[in-house]
Amino acid sequence: MNQLKKKSLLKAQQGELDAVILYQALAKLAKNSNVKEKFTQIAADEGKHAAILRSYTGENLKPKNTNALIVSFIYKTFGHSLTCKLLSKGEMNAIPNYQKMLGDFPKVKEIMDDELRHANIATQCRKEK
Repeated sequence: MNQLKKKSLLKAQQGELDAVILYQALAKLAKNSNVKEKFTQIAADEGKHAAILRSYTGENLKPKNTNALIVSFIYKTFGHSLTCKLLSKGEMNAIPNYQKMLGDFPKVKEIMDDELRHANIATQCRKEK
């Protein structure tokens, strides 16, 4: 694998690891038990995505909590609906990056499918408080 492809995989792997922390933090903040459960499930999916990417990179990365802190601040300051809107957009924005990887890394299809599902869950969560 060339350096550019590995760099893209590592960036995606880091993003997935960071998303685990982010969704776990949101699950703790959510007041609605259904939303808590959905955020917890997405966090688990993001961990699975990081493991898929690790199978390609061979690198063990550490999650960073920067995005979790920012999104938690947004959640506390601007509310549930805006946060879920941003989450949905972020999940959708990840898909084109994974599409570029698909030819070389077929397991990425599973991640893409989950990202779309996560975007839909975040959109639905906007209505649940």
